[in-house]
Amino acid sequence: MRTNPVAEWAAAEPAARDAALALAEHAVALQPAAEAVIQWYRLDEAVAPEHAEEGRRVERAYRDLVEQLGRMAFDPVVAEPLGDLLQRHLDLIRRAIALRGVPEGLGRLAGELVSLRDLLRRTGRLRGRAVADVPDL
Repeated sequence: MRTNPVAEWAAAEPAARDAALALAEHAVALQPAAEAVIQWYRLDEAVAPEHAEEGRRVERAYRDLVEQLGRMAFDPVVAEPLGDLLQRHLDLIRRAIALRGVPEGLGRLAGELVSLRDLLRRTGRLRGRAVADVPDL
């Protein structure tokens, strides 16, 4: 049976895996706000000041996540897909705020980030066993 490269990395670098998971968790938690921002900018009317501020906050949050990832020395097996997903989220928010080809929403990109987050979750260890192998979790 072939082992997943992310699982191999996580087993060898549990602290790095925890840090990558924390970044992914934060990014996933931002997705509802990012989706709301995109939808506000899709409307034909002016964006309310509080919604514009929320857009700037979400943009800063994704930018900070991209920068944090850049400072971490993760193996490319995780750094590349996570970095790509974070950057693509940031790009969509920036497009919406700048009113340049406002996207319809996060679309499948949201699911891809959730999938990576879930993969990182499953690579954790609990009582010496991979989380995916522990019954009732």
